[in-house]
Amino acid sequence: MKREVVEPGFRAFVARTFGDEGREWIARLPSMETELAERWRLALGPELPGGLLSCVRVVTREDGSPAILKIGARRRTHDEIGALRAWDGGGAPLLLAADVDLKAMLLERIEPGDHPVGASGETVGAVLRELHVPPHAGLPTLWEIVRKRIENALHDERASEQKARWALAKADQLERDAPAPVLLHGDFDDRNLLVCSRRGLCAIDPLPCAGDPAYDAGYWVHGNRQPGRRARLDAIVAAGGFDRARVRDWAAIIGVHG
Repeated sequence: MKREVVEPGFRAFVARTFGDEGREWIARLPSMETELAERWRLALGPELPGGLLSCVRVVTREDGSPAILKIGARRRTHDEIGALRAWDGGGAPLLLAADVDLKAMLLERIEPGDHPVGASGETVGAVLRELHVPPHAGLPTLWEIVRKRIENALHDERASEQKARWALAKADQLERDAPAPVLLHGDFDDRNLLVCSRRGLCAIDPLPCAGDPAYDAGYWVHGNRQPGRRARLDAIVAAGGFDRARVRDWAAIIGVHG
């Protein structure tokens, strides 16, 4: 196992991404932390830097148990809150409290919290089975999310026009004959998987949407461009019963939108 490595800089990223709105959020962050600590009876501990769109801090609850306070700058925090409520600790941290207006969550602390090394298809497939519950109302669709990601990759010159056109056409084809939608994690690779003493593996930091379960499997296969994609494809298809061609195609699309 390897300990999670995180780098500081979310404040700079928020300011750069959201401009004046982001700088205003950064200025209000200390008062939000104080308000939430008083309301939820928390002792504030150190920040866990590394996330780009949230402030994440270790806290201690009134009963002495550790927890995580996460305050988001992004507009989709309500989707994360809804997904965590739907999962109710199945494959993801328990949501202990939430404030939608402040985009704040009090989460179970996952311990020991290492990233997995060489996680098996069976282990990963078990997590996906817990996450892929029926979607709740109000979620964006996978097609909406994928289209935006491809367009952003094209705009940022991370993808060529030819690759972006191919990815959009392939995603449209997959959407037309998609199975019944499930609640998707939306960013399912080893960066967002932690070893949990209670569960084995636990998925964090979702970008939830509703769509084809093969998308999350494809995200893990793509593996943030790490080697071994063919072996991961074979493993997750065998363990999860996914359609091989759909997982392979989603992994290729993810390779375009990043």
